[in-house]
Amino acid sequence: MPEIHYDAGQQWVLNLTLAMMVLGLALDIRPKDFLAVFKSLKAPSIGLFVQFMLLPAFTCALTLLIDLPAGIELGMILVAACPGGALSNFITHLSGGNTALSISITAISSTIAVVMLPVNFMFWASLNPVANQLLLDINVNGFDILKSLLMVLAAPLLLGFFIQQYLPRLALKLHKVLKYLSLVALIVFILVAVIKNLDHFLNNFWLLFVVVLAHNALALSLGYFSSSIAGLKLADKKAVTLEVGMQNSSLAIAIVFTQFGGEYGMALISAFWGTWHIVSGLLFATFCRMKMSANNKELSA
Repeated sequence: MPEIHYDAGQQWVLNLTLAMMVLGLALDIRPKDFLAVFKSLKAPSIGLFVQFMLLPAFTCALTLLIDLPAGIELGMILVAACPGGALSNFITHLSGGNTALSISITAISSTIAVVMLPVNFMFWASLNPVANQLLLDINVNGFDILKSLLMVLAAPLLLGFFIQQYLPRLALKLHKVLKYLSLVALIVFILVAVIKNLDHFLNNFWLLFVVVLAHNALALSLGYFSSSIAGLKLADKKAVTLEVGMQNSSLAIAIVFTQFGGEYGMALISAFWGTWHIVSGLLFATFCRMKMSANNKELSA
């Protein structure tokens, strides 16, 4: 079995980057900004339901319908069980979506993912005989994943809430730095990881591309059509679509290397997801911007 070039030093860098992103998210949550969001729980409820229920279920069904290596199928289920990533907030803003809703869903999903991620992952993986066998061979249990999530998600969230509550000036300064620093650090980390494992990506490029493209399209479609059926307004629809379509695949990578020994297929699928969803998110935002511009021209004509 080929090995991914990844060491303990890189794992610490990734964990620190994820912690910075979550801390920056927690520092940016202000109750007054989200009163309108929580006056109606419809939009956040739809986003969380699709993220934690529909996406893992449809992903499991997809892995049962197509014949893929066990590691890739298990990696797809892991990514689907992850919460939305903080990058979705930035892309939602670019698309003209409801940024406050996006941040709210990210914050809530990141918090409940401490429990829901291991439960969801273990449950749906157990329904796939091939993926479940690999899970048993590696001998991973949900409690081990929970411990990792406490460090990467729960601790920085609590720290961020504490700083914002008792040290608001420091929170403001930190957020200004972290929102850019963590994003740049994540992009650099992904690029370095891809370059160091370029031979693996090239050897499996078309398989990874087709699988991730289909899986990401499924996620975006579930977000869009579910919010459409629920009758959400356009700005909310954009936010929900991006929250479901931009999973925290960096968290999946961290779990793969801390709990699964860097399993080859899982690592590749998580890393490719981390690269592609940035592209798909930007394409979605560009399309939304172009459509908004065209509509404005029609109105002014």
